[in-house]
Amino acid sequence: MGYSENCCQICAVSINVARVRTKHEPESAGWGYSSPEYYSGDPMSSRCTTFKEQSGCENIAHEQAEWIHIAGRGCTFDGGYNGLKIGVEEMKGMNRPRYIVKRPEDQEPDEESTDYEKESDFFLTSQTTCPPDDFEPGDLEHVRYGIDNFFPQNYCVVDMDDDMGVGVPVHDACWMIFERVCKMRLGKVDLQGFMALWARQACGNCGFQNMKQEQIIFECRQQFWKHVAGTEYLGANPVEIPGLLFGLSEHYGDYPRGDGVFMTRTPSPDNPTVPQNPTDPFSRLPAELKNMILYDLPSKDITSLRLASRSFRQLPKQLFHKLIQDELPWFWELDELKQMDDDWWREWFKDDDPEKVNNEQDAESIRRSGRGNFTKNVNWLSVYKQLCILRMGVVGVRNRARVWYLAEEIVKRVDELRRSLKERSAEPAGHDLGEDEDIPVQPTEEEDQAGLVKNGLYCPRCKICQIERQDSK
Repeated sequence: MGYSENCCQICAVSINVARVRTKHEPESAGWGYSSPEYYSGDPMSSRCTTFKEQSGCENIAHEQAEWIHIAGRGCTFDGGYNGLKIGVEEMKGMNRPRYIVKRPEDQEPDEESTDYEKESDFFLTSQTTCPPDDFEPGDLEHVRYGIDNFFPQNYCVVDMDDDMGVGVPVHDACWMIFERVCKMRLGKVDLQGFMALWARQACGNCGFQNMKQEQIIFECRQQFWKHVAGTEYLGANPVEIPGLLFGLSEHYGDYPRGDGVFMTRTPSPDNPTVPQNPTDPFSRLPAELKNMILYDLPSKDITSLRLASRSFRQLPKQLFHKLIQDELPWFWELDELKQMDDDWWREWFKDDDPEKVNNEQDAESIRRSGRGNFTKNVNWLSVYKQLCILRMGVVGVRNRARVWYLAEEIVKRVDELRRSLKERSAEPAGHDLGEDEDIPVQPTEEEDQAGLVKNGLYCPRCKICQIERQDSK
């Protein structure tokens, strides 16, 4: 068996993502699939090396790896992501996995166990200190339960009760998102349910059977991860996103004044108001009822409604606070954004004395900056629009949105599986779960015979082949 890379069970991206440094960065800013020196592929045969004047790339002789590739703006080398397109901090921790491992039956949960680990037969290891290499999981930051050697798996190759042990790899950041989604949808983190789902629906390429992964992932998933230009976001940390709050703080304000998101003007002879449409049924509704209608609609329908009726030309600011929570649930730093705004105003007015200011409005602003909650009536439309822009242009934000919706699908499946297993246990032929007994992770023979266990390297979604029709003669 040749070299093989494992992927994160949640996001399906290789644990061994690499980065090609630029000529202005230190050696530590570049790393290969298993070490700083070794990259997949031959940089000397890459087109950006042949046309180095146009690409800006170069190759530096190296004692161990023979050549180290240095990325330019036009780099086409697919052995690592171009350092000019994704920073070191943006990829932080994405080649340092954690593993879900079965806790020894003769040991009780240790002191660092989370509540969901105490309720499960499994635990999460610490992150590794180096990338995994082939079937070696990598050195752990610290060892729990005396377990430091196991077989990393994305699907069942050996039994979980095998002497070697099994470790299911996940990115630390992806697991954090899974935790958030679990708490939001189920009220708690379901580690036992996650592993029960893995034992029945794991896929070596998609994470889980028929998971709607982006199609480009299947092109990148080769023996070595193929770092296709334009897919840098797949290797970005979806939790620790450098500059995210700074990118939003400039849009966290109360302009225009009032409760509406759009600026209004006073009618004049030169700029009269638009006459009310007598055939518009919404024009007769009070503001409270119109707001109730708006708060029940998604953003796309609100846009259509504004085109159909002039009664909805102005929109309330708080409406977009709700839309952020409903349509952009992956942005959870609302409190941190508010705190950053308060800190900025406190710093801005730190040397000003309200007693020495002639304008009472300015004096009140200085006093309010010390109390906090400076910006009270935030125009959430501005924040909403900027988040949509960041989702398209910032690699970490784009990956966070992607992983969030994958985690939601996994949590949905975990919930459905838990319900079905409990229903099956209540049947006469089923295994009766005790009051304190959790669902079994290992599938039963009955489940296997019924075709409910589909666990393997491929699934119908990732193993796509063209079926040719044979004309009958």
